[in-house]
Amino acid sequence: MKRLGAAGPVGIVLSFWPPLGGFILLAFLTRLGPWLRVHGQEGWLIYFLVAGVLMGLSFIPTYSCAILAGWAFGFAVGWPLAMVTITAASVIAYALGRWICQDRVLEVIRERPSWNVIHRALLGQKSARTFAVVTLLRVPPTSPFALANFVLAAAKVPLIDYTLGTLVGIAPRTALATFTAAGLEQLQFKMKSETWVVVAGIVATVVVCVILGALAKRALKQIADTPHGA
Repeated sequence: MKRLGAAGPVGIVLSFWPPLGGFILLAFLTRLGPWLRVHGQEGWLIYFLVAGVLMGLSFIPTYSCAILAGWAFGFAVGWPLAMVTITAASVIAYALGRWICQDRVLEVIRERPSWNVIHRALLGQKSARTFAVVTLLRVPPTSPFALANFVLAAAKVPLIDYTLGTLVGIAPRTALATFTAAGLEQLQFKMKSETWVVVAGIVATVVVCVILGALAKRALKQIADTPHGA
């Protein structure tokens, strides 16, 4: 922990801090959502700036921001807006992570042969593999966004692979959150005979995301088990 400097305590805090902010945000969901909606495109900009900064600083998690986007703007607008906001936030978190960690984490990794092999196998290969690994790390709905940002920044993943992998990897889980939130908000205004359509869509999206998450974990294990250079 001494050698890691600030990277050690920050990593610990990031493992539990963002969900606390997420609960607070969701507590005000029914107030924030309508307020953003009535402001139209100004509401989009406010959401992008405020949510982007808060996520970039790891004060709130991605799922709560995606839920807010779906609740306030619906799926058609909320999903792409949440995607852009989360990706921009990841770049902010990456810059902060690089500044905090510098070379400390890599120095510790290189001193341990097993850690170094895994690091080189997962993130020390060609750009395509690094992009694939980042993407797969982002897919599971349970993947901690803030902590993953910090770890990938500490590992000095190239920014282009980090950004593109984040954008692609978060698409399913963000779609799930925004679609679910948009559907639940609409249930307040729709006839009961139409609610089964929303519920069926939510169930289908959950199933797809669970499958994608399982495939992502399996693929990551195969990459790690592949001999270096194979």
